[in-house]
Amino acid sequence: MTSSIDANSPVIDDPPQDERPLQLADPRWPPSVAHSDYFRTHAENSHVPPGSPDAESTRIVRIHRDYVCARESNTPAFTPQFPGYPLSVFMTEIEFLDLIHEVNDQLDQAFYPLSPGNVIDGCIGVLTCSLCEFMYTSHHKRKVSELESFVERLNKEVYKVRGIKVISPMQTAYLSLDIQVPYPFVRPHGGTI
Repeated sequence: MTSSIDANSPVIDDPPQDERPLQLADPRWPPSVAHSDYFRTHAENSHVPPGSPDAESTRIVRIHRDYVCARESNTPAFTPQFPGYPLSVFMTEIEFLDLIHEVNDQLDQAFYPLSPGNVIDGCIGVLTCSLCEFMYTSHHKRKVSELESFVERLNKEVYKVRGIKVISPMQTAYLSLDIQVPYPFVRPHGGTI
């Protein structure tokens, strides 16, 4: 039995640099999506009037919708990739992941069409020609309102002392989760992580 490998031929252990797959922190992301291309660490604050003092003294860290990983429910969800600096000055990665998971869970409850609340509201809407909307608040609207209250409470109780603010996802049409941070990126005195 002869070997098909020539003993004198060179053995290549690693592929050339340009042929190696891109290694990312989150294995769910395919190699075609570059982390540096997907995230822009900060941008001008589009939630305040241009030229105002707030526009000069704040920036927005934008967490984009997660279109890379298909979700069973096809509801809006934000990517759990921690953008790093400058957000790392104001919150830890664990706090960021807790925020994203809580927001994603609440969005899933509000937007999943086959949830019991949305199915019942849909059936009642068909039977009443959507006149029920004038009589009571739908499951979807209640859950969206709960998300708004959660973001307001978090801003008031946790993030205000750090000088940051989570912008309601409703203001960005659920396309991104914007976090307003002070500029220059220095945590205010007394604001601890």
